[in-house]
Amino acid sequence: MTAFHQTSISAKLAKMAFLALVVVFCACVSLSDSACSLTLVNRGARYCVDRYDNSKHLMGSTWINRQCVRCTCSPGSMECCAQMGRVINLSQGCTVKYDYNKCTFEVFNPTNPTIKCSYGAVGK
Repeated sequence: MTAFHQTSISAKLAKMAFLALVVVFCACVSLSDSACSLTLVNRGARYCVDRYDNSKHLMGSTWINRQCVRCTCSPGSMECCAQMGRVINLSQGCTVKYDYNKCTFEVFNPTNPTIKCSYGAVGK
């Protein structure tokens, strides 16, 4: 086999490995449900503005807003992460009750409390 063919085969293998990595990455991204966000803060800013209620918070502070989102204000950025999951794939007939004062939720069957409700949750 010539050096040209060996280089050609190596290049094809490298491309295949790269494509495999891209496919794996895309699968992971589509399966995730991010519970955090990062917002850039202007240089020299003395506070961050909570995007949920427009309240202002001093640089270096951390707070939990009324939507159960915990935010940290740092020089250059504000990071906010959900403190309560979001229910998905709920059993038929079941209900979700979110308690934003305690940042918890309850899943139940309103017509028959003895029926166990299954569900999935994403976030937090």
